[in-house]
Amino acid sequence: MKDKNPLLEEKPNHAHYPACLGRLEAISKQGSALFIFSLVSGLLLSVISLTGYPLQVIGWLPVLVGGSTSELSSGMCVLQMLICWGLILLGLFGCSRYKICHYILFLIYLLMFIVPIFHMFTLLDAFTFIAGGLGVIFGYRAPNNYYDYQQLSETEGFPLFSIILTEHEEKKRFSRSCSDSYGNSAKQGQQANAQAPAGIPANAPVNTPVSAPVSASLPAAPVSREAAKNDPTEGIVGMPELEINKNTELKAAPDRFRPKSGKAGRISDSGLKFR
Repeated sequence: MKDKNPLLEEKPNHAHYPACLGRLEAISKQGSALFIFSLVSGLLLSVISLTGYPLQVIGWLPVLVGGSTSELSSGMCVLQMLICWGLILLGLFGCSRYKICHYILFLIYLLMFIVPIFHMFTLLDAFTFIAGGLGVIFGYRAPNNYYDYQQLSETEGFPLFSIILTEHEEKKRFSRSCSDSYGNSAKQGQQANAQAPAGIPANAPVNTPVSAPVSASLPAAPVSREAAKNDPTEGIVGMPELEINKNTELKAAPDRFRPKSGKAGRISDSGLKFR
C-alpha cells in the first residue's frame, strides 16, 4: 500500500483545498488522455483482429478457448475484437470514480509491450508492441493517480474543493489578525498615556527637555480711537515683524516702441472740436 501524499492531507481553515483541487484536475486530465489513446488503439487492434491472427496478450483467451495458436476461427476473431473494445471501456470507466480501471489498463499495456520482445515477434505483433509502448507512456501515472484519488475521496471538501471558501477563510483570518493588532496597539497607547506624568506626552523622548505649559495671557486693555489714530502700533502686543520684499517694477526700454523712420508717432491736432 502506497503511503499517503502529505500535500493532500487535511489542514485547518480549508487550506488544503487548492492543492487537492489541482491534483484532482491533473488526475482527470491524464485519465482523459489515456482514454483517447485507448479509443484509437482499441479500434485499430479490433480491425487487425479481423485477419484471424491471435494478438499477443489480447488473443490469449481466444487461443485458450479455440485451441489454435496460428489462426483463429470466426467466433474467436469476434471474441478478440470484443476484448479490444474492452480496452476502450476500461479507459472510459477510468475517467469516472473507478480509477482502478486505468490501473488495470496500464498493466495490460505493460504486458503488451514486454511479451512481444521475448515471444513470437512477427509483423502483426509489432502493432501490439507499439500500442503497448504508447499505452505505457500515456498510463504510467495511473497507479499513483489511483492511490491519490483514493486519498482525495476521503478528504474533507471532496469533490469540489471550493477555492472561494478558502479565499473567504483567508480574508476573515487576515481581518481578524489586523483588528487584533490594532486593538493591542491602541491598548498599549492608552496604558502609556495613563502612566505618563501630567503635562508630558507619553511618546516624548527620555532626554528631550519638555517645556513648561504656557499660561494663558490676560486680554489686552482696550485702546481708544484717538490713541490708535496717533500711534497705529498702539495696542499691538507681541505681533511678529513681517519682512516684505518690494517687487521691482520692470519697465520697457524708452526707445523700444519708437518707429525706425524717426518720425514721431503722434496724432496731429485737428480743427474739429467736440462740444
